[in-house]
Amino acid sequence: MTTTDAVPEPVAGRGGTHGQRQVSGSHLAPLSPNAHLLEPLIERAAIDPDRVVAAVREGSGFRNVTASEFHGRVRAMAKGLIASEVAPGDRVALMSGTRLEWLMVDYAILAVGAATVPIYETSAADQVSWILADSGAVLAVAETSNMAELIDGSVVDPEVACGEVLVIDGAGLDDLAAKGSEVADEELDRRIAALTIDDLATLVYTSGTTGRPKGCMLTHGNLRANVKQNLDAVASMLGPDERSLLFLPLAHTYAKIIALVGSEYGIKGTFSSGIANLPEELALSSPTMVVAVPRVFEKVFSTAQQRAEAGNVGPIFDRATEVAIRYSRQRAEGSVGWLTRAEHALFDRLVYRKVRDGFGGSMRFAFSGGSPLGERLAHFFDGVGVRIFEGYGLTETGPVLAVNRVDAWRPGTVGRPVAGTSLRLAEDGEVEAKGPQVFRGYWNNEEATREVLADDGWFNTGDVGRIEDGFLRIVGRKKELIVTAGGKNVAPEPMEDQLRAHSLISQAMVVGDNRRFIAAVVTIDEEAFDAWWPGDPNHEISVAEAVDHHDLLAEVQHAVDAVNSKVSRADSIRKFAILPKDLTVEDGEITPTLKVRRAIVAQHYEHVIDEMYAT
Repeated sequence: MTTTDAVPEPVAGRGGTHGQRQVSGSHLAPLSPNAHLLEPLIERAAIDPDRVVAAVREGSGFRNVTASEFHGRVRAMAKGLIASEVAPGDRVALMSGTRLEWLMVDYAILAVGAATVPIYETSAADQVSWILADSGAVLAVAETSNMAELIDGSVVDPEVACGEVLVIDGAGLDDLAAKGSEVADEELDRRIAALTIDDLATLVYTSGTTGRPKGCMLTHGNLRANVKQNLDAVASMLGPDERSLLFLPLAHTYAKIIALVGSEYGIKGTFSSGIANLPEELALSSPTMVVAVPRVFEKVFSTAQQRAEAGNVGPIFDRATEVAIRYSRQRAEGSVGWLTRAEHALFDRLVYRKVRDGFGGSMRFAFSGGSPLGERLAHFFDGVGVRIFEGYGLTETGPVLAVNRVDAWRPGTVGRPVAGTSLRLAEDGEVEAKGPQVFRGYWNNEEATREVLADDGWFNTGDVGRIEDGFLRIVGRKKELIVTAGGKNVAPEPMEDQLRAHSLISQAMVVGDNRRFIAAVVTIDEEAFDAWWPGDPNHEISVAEAVDHHDLLAEVQHAVDAVNSKVSRADSIRKFAILPKDLTVEDGEITPTLKVRRAIVAQHYEHVIDEMYAT
């Protein structure tokens, strides 16, 4: 595998930004036909059995897990699955939050030649029922008894699917290991040896913002290739003792591929006990790197801003923010001015060090994906000393297609194609992708597969983008582009990103399809609101009670004005409404990876949106 920069490939006669319509990553050596996802795990346990590969929360600290312990537990559970008559090619459902057992169960399922069907811990009963029925899962593993009851109640035909549900928080996994004690090691070894790159590894049902979830078929080859593509992009940044704190849902391919990258390289993966415990556990684990969605970074910034304001040093933080952004931009351009350098050194002692301490004090870099990261936010954290590398991909693409890297970093873009990957723009600007990580198709849905995957391997992403000097910039989802009544095309996501950059705003959704003008609905971060509220401190007030309060309206208007200053009048937000509560996964308004489900939000707040256009 070589590690050269991506080479732009102009396509004659097609025009486009900088004349580019296609770009390809560096060469990627093909995988061996017998390559599979268990190989790194097996090799590490054999070569370096005492190496710490994971850590789990126990009491006030974390307990380390060695390569040998991890591998041994996986083998024991895999033999239990064989004893449970899970056959090669079967599907096994896994419904759990992110924890060490999730990854161990996943590896055990792979070891017997079966495929994992992940289910989000927040999934509703009808979603669980559909996934179980469509996948034909023969067995399920649930984190809690409540999840097990949900699965039991969703089984349509116990005779042909999901005959058993194991509970992680009970004795389910111990029982599974005990059940496999009579299975010969040779039988498990035979199954592992039979694995190939073409074997189905996982069936991931897209959480989706619209429509019924579709099962994306990803093979051992798809995922193993994407692991190597990611390592090709980041290996130059990695040292011998990297540590990561894992907290994103492993049911999503973005989090899972990072866990697999860690397994391949040898990164110690510390498993968080929950998002609510992140501040404490970042300090305890002191990671050198994290992988998150933009909302996490936005929250870190807004929390730091709120603390500064509460300590009556808000103006100092604001000045430090501008200096960090300026420092990052000048450094990216190749030269930092002496005044900027001096101010940066001052604020590093006063402000930036505290922000880094919020990440545990050792973090050097981070990765962001799932939705766009604001350019200003990327420059801010880079100026603080934590460079964020934004990437891009979909469940159907393993998931990573492009990523910024240390030698090719451009905030506002999602980077250049990873090795072995080509990206091109269709006539309407839709991004199309081709590479070894592109999925096999949708399970039991040939029609949907034909709509997005061509016979020659090119996949239609549904995203509209531009190629700038080899870097891909995502404009928005093709289906989510707003067309006003006047025929103006407006991409909502960049404006929503800028609105969410305000410390008070939690979520934002721009609307205006077939309407006279662009408008927006926003939600307020309740913690930020409590710290900001300018009224009587002895009189508590909720966000729902303050949605029409002049001070809150004026603050949100400042955020809207900032967005409007960067767009044309036709694109500008003319009206906005503050919703009485935040959007939630439980109400189906956002996905588990915090993407807004526009159709559902529009339905839930139809009266609010209609009222903005009534006058």
